[in-house]
Amino acid sequence: MIWIGVDDQSAKHLVELASQVEKKLGPLGFRPDKPFKPHLTIFRVKNRIDDISGTIERFKKVALGKYTMTELKLKQSVLTPSGPIYSDLQVVLAQ
Repeated sequence: MIWIGVDDQSAKHLVELASQVEKKLGPLGFRPDKPFKPHLTIFRVKNRIDDISGTIERFKKVALGKYTMTELKLKQSVLTPSGPIYSDLQVVLAQ
């Protein structure tokens, strides 16, 4: 999996958001399977052809800018032999 970390302030906001989501979904029987770690998943590597760690290392300190979130999507991922199928369960627009 290739992912991008977030700065401390963004991480704090994402942890607060995750906590709110957990509190709302808890009464419905949902529980996190592992502790939340703020990050952005870019893509997953299914069939590794060669070692890309050198390429990733070169971009380790690149600043990618800022983004203002306009909506939050609660997604469902169904894993199938031909790959995952994603669908939106809920979409919340930012206020």
